[in-house]
Amino acid sequence: MVELVSHDSNLATGSVAESSRPRRQYKEDARRDRKLCGRKREHDQQSAKYTNWFSPFIWRQIELAARHAGRPWSPRAIVREAKKIDRDVFARLTEQVVGRWIDRDAKAQGVSKWKNTVLAQITKGNAPRGENTRVGILVCLSY
Repeated sequence: MVELVSHDSNLATGSVAESSRPRRQYKEDARRDRKLCGRKREHDQQSAKYTNWFSPFIWRQIELAARHAGRPWSPRAIVREAKKIDRDVFARLTEQVVGRWIDRDAKAQGVSKWKNTVLAQITKGNAPRGENTRVGILVCLSY
């Protein structure tokens, strides 16, 4: 007899921000399995506060909302269409955030497209957005 254990505790609590960052739990599980060393933790891990809109499961829905909104892209129309798709996931998405993702220079020429920095973050997906600051022998050469 096999007992199934649910690992979707983040989704069960309804935290979209936490479920948009699945790597956090992997890192926490790996830390728990290692031998204790170094300084002890003073604070427990808290649930995520901000949503990673570039997470693959969320970004696909934003792309779909942009298609439904039509061209030229309007942040208000994209947010409205996204909330039609899933009101719970996109409850905290604002027009200002979507407006920062749209390339203004391309929009002035009549082309609707995302900024290059946004496209770079989309390719990272669930990976952290920080920069690699390691130097010397610690640098990973396989990008």
